[in-house]
Amino acid sequence: MEISKDSFATLLLCSDIALSEEVKSFTSIQWYKLAEKLWSMKLTPKDLFDIESTAETASLEQGEVESIKRLLDRAGQFGVALSALNEKGIYTLTKSDTDYPKKLKSKLKKYAPPVLYYSGNLNILNNNGIAIVGSRNIEQDALIFTEMLAKKCVNSGLNIVSGGARGVDSIAENTSNNLDGTSLIFMADSLEKKIRNKDTRKAIMRNDTLVLSAQRPDMPFKVYTAMDRNKYVYAMANYVVAVSSDADKGGTWTGAIEDLKHGWTPLFVRDGENMPKGNIKLLAMDGVSPITSKDIDEADNMLEWFDNIQATKEEKKEPKEPEFQQISFADLNL
Repeated sequence: MEISKDSFATLLLCSDIALSEEVKSFTSIQWYKLAEKLWSMKLTPKDLFDIESTAETASLEQGEVESIKRLLDRAGQFGVALSALNEKGIYTLTKSDTDYPKKLKSKLKKYAPPVLYYSGNLNILNNNGIAIVGSRNIEQDALIFTEMLAKKCVNSGLNIVSGGARGVDSIAENTSNNLDGTSLIFMADSLEKKIRNKDTRKAIMRNDTLVLSAQRPDMPFKVYTAMDRNKYVYAMANYVVAVSSDADKGGTWTGAIEDLKHGWTPLFVRDGENMPKGNIKLLAMDGVSPITSKDIDEADNMLEWFDNIQATKEEKKEPKEPEFQQISFADLNL
């Protein structure tokens, strides 16, 4: 797979592949700040290969220059490692690539990961999608709701956007796979392991799935990567539905609160009888809309239903023009 010089520079500076323990790659925010410096001087990442000239032009600090040199020096071993990934069907996207998800850039800005690993059909990025998120351990009502919502989304031509975790995420993804629907899965840990899964491989071969990760493809599960993954799932969707959430703890709760704080994507929360405490608390918050099994059952098209609810909500938020009463001079008591 051909990679531009801008993308290769970004990969060398921001990827953990073929990285020795004593060298640290750039974080999302560090890369964002460096890219801003380059952009302000009409430079691009490829100019970093001429680091001496670029350092002076962009007024880079000595510490930055030394880090850049060390990271660029691993180009040979990095290229070998990248070729090995390509042979497994795993490829890369950077912020310098036109195919990089526009939703991540526009919604997350400096927090958008500079490097993504992927396997599957990139055209899925062009589809509208609904993120279906929730706890790993769910009760029967939540399971039925998840399957019902995922099925209606597939029938409406929508991506199922998921974090690939056990519970709600996997149920939504499996429902989509069983119906030959499209899905966009954002992993927090091993992308390599995910694409070895039989159902995932079949969906990839049908061009029905795109699996993404901001972590290196062999990354084991870490809590902090799961927290980062949540924001990527939210950002990649038109709407998010939280099926079941604990109160004041857990990934679903944290992701929902973070989304409400930043306003990335409109949030809907399952409502009905015997809801988890987290659902009840979220439904009482500003910016959250309820969704019930009845809503799903009665909707002809799921995206149109979400759009209509959100449009009505926005109309209510808009301040109305004040009404002025016409009066005569006699009314002024002058």
